[in-house]
Amino acid sequence: MTQPTMPIDPDILIEPQRVVQPASWAGHVPFGAWLVAKHRPRILVELGTHTGFSYGAFCQTVQTKGLDTRCYAVDTWAGDEHAGYYDDSIFDEFSTYHDSRYTSFSRLLRMTFDEALDYFDEGSVDLLHIDGLHTYEAVKHDFESWLPKLSSRAIVLFHDTNVRERGFGVWRLWDELSEHYPNLRFDHSNGLGVLLVGSEIGEEVMAMQRHYQASPELVRGMFSQLGQRIENESALRQAEATSLKRHELLEHREALIVERDAALAERDRIIEAYEHERDDLKRQLGHIVNSRSWRVTQPLRRLAARWRRG
Repeated sequence: MTQPTMPIDPDILIEPQRVVQPASWAGHVPFGAWLVAKHRPRILVELGTHTGFSYGAFCQTVQTKGLDTRCYAVDTWAGDEHAGYYDDSIFDEFSTYHDSRYTSFSRLLRMTFDEALDYFDEGSVDLLHIDGLHTYEAVKHDFESWLPKLSSRAIVLFHDTNVRERGFGVWRLWDELSEHYPNLRFDHSNGLGVLLVGSEIGEEVMAMQRHYQASPELVRGMFSQLGQRIENESALRQAEATSLKRHELLEHREALIVERDAALAERDRIIEAYEHERDDLKRQLGHIVNSRSWRVTQPLRRLAARWRRG
């Protein structure tokens, strides 16, 4: 049987402009960029953005391809038990990056996923990326509450389908949903589930899904290798950042050592001056005690002392 031809083109060779930590989504950037370019969603919603690795790749593709896509990132930017909790610096840094590039078609909605539901019409979302709290109950709630918002062209992405520790339950929901919808699943970079929910998915995406059905390991292997390049870039940048931080810490330590040495030198100078002054006073006192006038007046000093005691 002849295998279907994969629709391969330069869209999978994205060079992401935003490479940040955590890098658990790095390996899915080539597929994410390809999917956005081929699916051409009218509305794209990401639930759980954090530092913006995946969302940055989505927006970069929309901008580069000149797509008529409205993008929305929904997050409290406060963290959770899986992403960890953090301060406003994460949102401030990402919003500065985002606002300087993508505000013509993208919005950051700082709110809960449930609160964001009111901002979207039913049947309007063509691409939904779910990457929030990863417990089974949380991700099931996210999918079911957003299901009415999905269009007839809808595709849903689930990140972390290959993590089965620390209370992650995306894999469990994926096992349930993948029985009912056409799909693709990638196991690298913590896993990514691609659920073709809509009944009117475009031919290019369906061709990829057919090729996946015929040869899943080939499709997985291709995108895993492409993603490895992005993961390597991320690891290199992280190593460079760590090296720079270490260098800065060493410079700070050396500056503290210089300050300490200067303080010790000043202490030694003060002690030396004090000891010199003490020795000088001892010499002067010796001269006084051994002088003839001191000996002559000694009886008077004793008399004065007895008088004071009185």
